[in-house]
Amino acid sequence: MKKVLFTLILAAGIFTMSSCSKECNCTAKYNGEVVYETTVDLEEGDKCADYNKMISIPIIGVSAELKCTPILF
Repeated sequence: MKKVLFTLILAAGIFTMSSCSKECNCTAKYNGEVVYETTVDLEEGDKCADYNKMISIPIIGVSAELKCTPILF
């Protein structure tokens, strides 16, 4: 029971800290390979997840993704 409680407290702490982040680390990938990395400053009310995008065209085997994660520290 102590392990479950500790895990829940840790998860809540990480979630709380990520919601306070004002910067995101964004990575652009083309067919799974990283092609670009940058840091984005968030505007008021924005979340890192608002910048996530994914485009996939399976017929020709092309995929592009922009994934942004909060910078915690």
